[in-house]
Amino acid sequence: MREASSFVINFFPESDIFCIQERWFGTSPVSYLYPIQQLGVYFNGKLHFEIFYVSLYDDKDQDDFLSSLSGRIKQHEKDIERMCNKNYQGFIESVTHLVKVKSEAHKLKSKVMEADKRIQDSGNELLKDLKDLHTSRAIQNNITSTIETLTLCIPVLEMYGKLQNLMKERHYYSALKTLEQLEHIHLPRVRGYIFSELLAEEIPRMRDSIQKQSMSELKEYLTKVRDVSVVIGEVAMHQVQRLARLELSSNVRQLLLKDESIKVETASTQDIVDFSPVYRCLHIHFVLGRRDHFIDDYRNERRQQLRLAIKPPTKVDDIQEFKRYFFQIVGFFVVEDTILHTCQSSSGGHKDETEQGLMSQQVLDEFWEMATSEMLSVLRHHCLHCQDNHLLLKIKQLIVWFCHTVMGYGFNNDKLYEVALEIREHYDELLMKTNADAFKNLLATDDYTPVIVETDQHFQGIMEMFNYKDLQIHHEPFPKKLPFSSMVIQIYEQIKSFISSSWGYSDRLNLSRTEIDQAVRRSVNLLLTKSLSGCLATLITKDKLTIRQLVQLWVNLDQWEEAEEDLDMYIASVTKVPRSDAAGVQSRLYGFSVFKDAKQSTQAKISTKLEDQISELMEGVVYDWTPKEPIKEPTGALGDVIRFMKSTFELLSATPTKIIDDLCIHIIQHLIGLMERILLSDRVQRVSMEGLRSFGVDVKYLEDFVRNTASQMIPCLREGGNGHTGGMADPIFARLNQLLKMFYEGSGGAWTDYISELTTVGARKFPSVPPEDVHNLLQKLREDEIRKKTRATKVTNKFKSKKEPNPVKIALKQIEEHLQEKGTTDYMVGSRLAMSNRAPSMSRGSPVLFHRDSTSRPKTASQSSGTSK
Repeated sequence: MREASSFVINFFPESDIFCIQERWFGTSPVSYLYPIQQLGVYFNGKLHFEIFYVSLYDDKDQDDFLSSLSGRIKQHEKDIERMCNKNYQGFIESVTHLVKVKSEAHKLKSKVMEADKRIQDSGNELLKDLKDLHTSRAIQNNITSTIETLTLCIPVLEMYGKLQNLMKERHYYSALKTLEQLEHIHLPRVRGYIFSELLAEEIPRMRDSIQKQSMSELKEYLTKVRDVSVVIGEVAMHQVQRLARLELSSNVRQLLLKDESIKVETASTQDIVDFSPVYRCLHIHFVLGRRDHFIDDYRNERRQQLRLAIKPPTKVDDIQEFKRYFFQIVGFFVVEDTILHTCQSSSGGHKDETEQGLMSQQVLDEFWEMATSEMLSVLRHHCLHCQDNHLLLKIKQLIVWFCHTVMGYGFNNDKLYEVALEIREHYDELLMKTNADAFKNLLATDDYTPVIVETDQHFQGIMEMFNYKDLQIHHEPFPKKLPFSSMVIQIYEQIKSFISSSWGYSDRLNLSRTEIDQAVRRSVNLLLTKSLSGCLATLITKDKLTIRQLVQLWVNLDQWEEAEEDLDMYIASVTKVPRSDAAGVQSRLYGFSVFKDAKQSTQAKISTKLEDQISELMEGVVYDWTPKEPIKEPTGALGDVIRFMKSTFELLSATPTKIIDDLCIHIIQHLIGLMERILLSDRVQRVSMEGLRSFGVDVKYLEDFVRNTASQMIPCLREGGNGHTGGMADPIFARLNQLLKMFYEGSGGAWTDYISELTTVGARKFPSVPPEDVHNLLQKLREDEIRKKTRATKVTNKFKSKKEPNPVKIALKQIEEHLQEKGTTDYMVGSRLAMSNRAPSMSRGSPVLFHRDSTSRPKTASQSSGTSK
């Protein structure tokens, strides 16, 4: 069936189907309808036998179809036969042609067989080549797969090898980054291999090892930083000192640095210490997710190191220890400031609010507060107990140097300046104590003689140190004689040195120039009023200086007092504050009043010494107050007094000083007062007129010395003063001369005139004589009369004569009545008070006994009976 259908399809074109239909089945619909319908089906104008066959088998009409087909074949054979008979010639040609075609077909077949053989042979070779090709392709695929696998695995192994090398070379941050790449990038690509599992198990252990090794490296860094903090601080402070041009002492400025490879002028913190370990450690812990924990550990370690750094130095009397102390603290904060600005955060400088750097400003400020508090305590404790002012000045320089350095890093240093000001008070005290010792030494070792200048160079040197204001000295020839001694210049230079030292401490303490000027002047005033004043008072009080030395001391004090303006100008030049500005701010040098007080004390001491020596000489003077005849020669002991006074006047006259007049007049007044006390003393119980006249000889002798000899040496004694044309001698001797004159003329009515003048207003004959002295002397005269009368009564007891008026008794009664009217009840007390006011005591309050010396006139028995002891 299939072959037939194939034949029909292959040998009968579609256009001939209908011809076959007509020829085989006829034109009758009955004869060919079914076969045609069963033979094929048309789709889109084409006949498809396959559909016919399918329908044939589906309908199970194969037998009917075969029988119909066989009948149709027979019909066709008959038709062919009939056609062949009708057309035989064409058939023969066709057969002949077919025979020829057969031979050609055999040839074609042989050729086809040959071609088939050749094709088979070629196909076998091709199959063999294809098998070889397949094998090669399999090998090539295996190689490619191997290469791809190695391509994945080799980078992992190389990365692991690199990781091991980085660990050996201690490049832990790079090792950790490599480890992260190995874990997250390379290992996932080779996850199916056994070695990747082993590496995955090794990674946590390697991460822990990196962390431990990085922490070990950090500890080494912290140890090194602590060791080089002194060097870092020293370099930083020396650079600031050069930029700020701070003036420091040589031993303060001296370098502790021994490493010559470090250039102090240009070295930076990074040149001295390597910060890479701490950076790496921070990044490592950031990658490990332990960044905050690492920051806390780092800050705690540095806090502990700071506590060690701020501990007080072991040798507080060594400036090098204090330098190391300050250098170490500065080095600590320089390092942390560098960490603060170079390690802000792990995000490249863009700091998140929740992300903090290794060192924050807040923590650094806490460190600074802790260091400042401890430093203040250390400085207060050690400096306020220090007894070396030079060491304190060096420490102050270190404090200022330290403050300038830390100020450049933004730290507050006000409290350090405050403690420096507190130390200044102690420094001034030590400085005053040191200068007090220097003053004592200069006062004790001075020769108290005027300075003799031999050369002009020496003179100019003195004028530069001390401005002597007497211009006349410049025109005098050499050798020049300056009125003051050498200690004037030395103490003046000592005071100037104190000013410079006081200013040197106050300088650069955040004080204005006016405040510094006030502080310096206040210190100078304390130096003068406490130290120098105490030294002068001690010197003057002690009896070690002679009168000549005391006079020279007075001259020196006068020169210092005149130097106030020069010293004021020197302070203004040091503090750079104009005097006009300083004058309005309580900056007067009131301390110079010390010299005025010391001059008064010196003058009083000179007077006391002169009084003591005159009193000592006068102790040898003894008067016979009841001689039979007046003595016309002065007492011998008074000559010693006069000679002493002459030598004293010569000393004072050779001294260009303002105290000559006062001292000379005081000496004379003291001597006159002594003589008055001798006359009016309670120890002298009776005096006769002859004794008064003998006493008047000594007074006249003393007055002639004053008027003739002393007046030539002391100008004020010969020049008029206070309205006296006869010089100062008249008022000095007025009271004693008037008293003696009154008693010389008493019998002639002088007493009566004096008593009458007491109750009247106007000119008086004896204006300087107080009534108490007159009463005292009248009592002594009356006592002498009573003694003489008692003796005469014992001899002439039987003869009585008529009583005559007694002028002494009358005058005594009248003066007593006058004193009673004035309300004076104790006449003797009043008299003694008057005498004590007129003349100072002769031997510091003790009563003085007056005795005649060996050069005095010989005494008779009658004279001895009337002489006081």
